[in-house]
Amino acid sequence: MGTKQRRTRWLLGLIGTAWLLACASAQQSATTKATGTAAKSACFSVRDVESFSPLHASFVYVRLLRGEEYLLTLDAPYTSLPYATGLRISNEFSRICSDSGAMITFMDSGRPVFCRIIRVEAVASREAAVQIVKDRTAPGSRR
Repeated sequence: MGTKQRRTRWLLGLIGTAWLLACASAQQSATTKATGTAAKSACFSVRDVESFSPLHASFVYVRLLRGEEYLLTLDAPYTSLPYATGLRISNEFSRICSDSGAMITFMDSGRPVFCRIIRVEAVASREAAVQIVKDRTAPGSRR
């Protein structure tokens, strides 16, 4: 392999690494303006889930057996989600992360509804998750 090819590969590797770091830091944390409540991008194992419940048509709160808490953001608002039965979190693998292909499934009038999980964030408490949802769903706010 020639010197020019090595330099090109090194430069492409450097650019790729910089791009990945930029993406990771952009998703690392999202702080709401009104309260300063922070939520950090995270992952968890579906096997460790103790309970979960909808907080809104687009958000689900999750609590793990060891006390960790998460806020899931769905790909779209599902108006029947807060009243749904048979909620289930699933993924091809047991790990649930942002944009990992994980789904929440629930029954609506006897038909299954499939919701894609687009964001997984660790939160300090259920109250913090509720506040984040309020801040993100307030008129004029951006999700």
